[in-house]
Amino acid sequence: MKNLLSLTLLMGALIMTGCSSADFREEYKSRAGNFDGKKFHNENDFKMMVKVPKDAENGVLSKKETRPKGKIPVASPDFAQVSNDAFFTWFGHSSLLMQINGKNILFDPVFSKRTSPVSFAGPKRFSDIPCKPEDLPEIDILIVSHDHYDHLDKASIKKLDSKVKKYVVPLGVERRLVKFGVKKEKITDMAWWEEINLDGFTIACLPSRHFSGRKLIDNFTTLWASWAIISDNLKIFECADSGWDSHFERIHEKYGNFDLAFMECGQYDLRWPSVHMTPEQSVDAAKTLGTKRAFPIHWGAFVLARHPWDDSVSRFVGKAESLGEDFKVITPLIGQTVSLSNITDFQNRWYEGVE
Repeated sequence: MKNLLSLTLLMGALIMTGCSSADFREEYKSRAGNFDGKKFHNENDFKMMVKVPKDAENGVLSKKETRPKGKIPVASPDFAQVSNDAFFTWFGHSSLLMQINGKNILFDPVFSKRTSPVSFAGPKRFSDIPCKPEDLPEIDILIVSHDHYDHLDKASIKKLDSKVKKYVVPLGVERRLVKFGVKKEKITDMAWWEEINLDGFTIACLPSRHFSGRKLIDNFTTLWASWAIISDNLKIFECADSGWDSHFERIHEKYGNFDLAFMECGQYDLRWPSVHMTPEQSVDAAKTLGTKRAFPIHWGAFVLARHPWDDSVSRFVGKAESLGEDFKVITPLIGQTVSLSNITDFQNRWYEGVE
């Protein structure tokens, strides 16, 4: 009787979740060529860590500490945009709001003070959060690049969910969101190279060179991705986290030149070259994508590597300047709302004045 009751409860749970683990794994395998039935894989050789000499230089230019000594200036966002222009608000690290054609698209919202499974420990944010989740406008599309804590924050999702119409995530991340309390019907999951049409945009889930996981035992069990957001008159690339690899060239081959690229910039180390790009590689990737306007993100909030806090953006800008005046790097204040038509108004190198 006890075994029968246990079996009944298990079957009920499977019915409630919609499918068994074997079912979703078979579905992932049919859609994703980089899923082997248990884990996802990068396309080329990938190592989480490599050995380097203790005295090896990491290429840093800045002489500052990993956390700023001074206070980082933060702007108040302006979400009330009514023109036909495109607007972008960066909240620090990789959290980003795009306002295009009257729609609000939010990426990787992390509004917690720590990027950690617990609220009392883990990397603490060193810049002020420019607004609260409840201050954001209604969100038409919320996109999550992967499930690392500095990109998928449970507390922020729970605070935002009531104003989010649709989630778009890589395969496997939908199960994380459902556990957070998000309704399954609000979520679209995607494999690399899949496209959907949503709210007047083509959204493409694209490769990156990275990994996933929220515990030591679940690495690679969900997919990680970069993204293209395409409207009738605008093509935007969102790099998410990625090491340098051939996927940037193939993305350009398929989609052509991008109008703007949000490029990861920061948290690199000689010990994990497959996981994150150096700032110079990030600029090379933007150039490979055919864009002449780049917006460095994945910095300015958390210490997740050993380099100085502003080294990434300083090196990114320095590399970009070597490409000539046609290549523009946008470095607004955290929280400052950027107008795409007035991009040169947002090239103030404010970080140089903060120790």
